[in-house]
Amino acid sequence: MKNQYRHGDIYLERIDSIPANAKEQKHNILAEGETTGHSHRLHSGIILENEKGNMFVRVPETGTLTHEEHSTITLPAGDYIVTRQREWNPYEQAVRQVAD
Repeated sequence: MKNQYRHGDIYLERIDSIPANAKEQKHNILAEGETTGHSHRLHSGIILENEKGNMFVRVPETGTLTHEEHSTITLPAGDYIVTRQREWNPYEQAVRQVAD
């Protein structure tokens, strides 16, 4: 069974490896809140993204994920894929990312 972590509207799932074409990002923000200005920040890890816009996290030892409105979570060493929670808007007949 894979390790799974939820942090507000961010979902991380442990994967065997990050695709080779994913490039390291120069920031530590997984997602910024559209309404509050708060952000999900990764500490002691690396954020990568591939050409499709998929986001990944590599935690060499132990990492933490923080946000002003959520408890800090600890991530064990490993590779993770990041997914933002989405919701269906029946008025617009469209799927959109949840605004944090």
